Amino acid sequence: MPITKLERTILRLSGENVKDWVEGLITNSLKNPITFAALLTPQGKIIADFFVTFEGENLIVDLSPKFSDTLQKRLKIYKLREKIEITDISESHNLYVLWDGQGELGHPDPRHTDLGQRYISDKIIETSASIDDYNLHRLKLSIPDSHWDFNTSELFPADVNMDLINGVDFKKGCFVGQEVVSRMKRKTTVRKRYRTIQGSALSLGNITAGEHVV
Repeated sequence: MPITKLERTILRLSGENVKDWVEGLITNSLKNPITFAALLTPQGKIIADFFVTFEGENLIVDLSPKFSDTLQKRLKIYKLREKIEITDISESHNLYVLWDGQGELGHPDPRHTDLGQRYISDKIIETSASIDDYNLHRLKLSIPDSHWDFNTSELFPADVNMDLINGVDFKKGCFVGQEVVSRMKRKTTVRKRYRTIQGSALSLGNITAGEHVV
């Protein structure tokens, strides 16, 4: 079974009613051991997308390092008087992904059943695959990832398929940017989405933004 370590910022969120507090901000409900979600601007554009994993009464958030400072600053703004602690544990914890097998470590990636397992550990695990191997596997499944494929603050969740890969719960209570996202689902047709292009004679210079070569 291939396993590799991804470059991720890992945050621990703890405190009174931390689950309810986070759930009231993000695009998805925290019903499962691991959840894919995003924090949006009031205009409905993505500030950062991430995964939320339960750790007892605490929550672990893993996200691309390029959005880490922005997300932490925004969470601190929303914290107000809530007794919530946000701790960066990236120095002591790593995020591993395992695929092409029935691994017992971690939790299944909620974006696609064939993506494999995501496992956060405070121990060093020997890897057997490269990040390029993982990205090839991911792109074959047509799963965009903000770390490599796009920048946030410019895109709506539907632009990067979050509504198709279990990143948005349209039935949950309010979240930041919900009005815009819900209105787009009800009243408009998404005019641009990320898609994977497969072929033997393709090159990066011959494709447009939002498309990928496998």
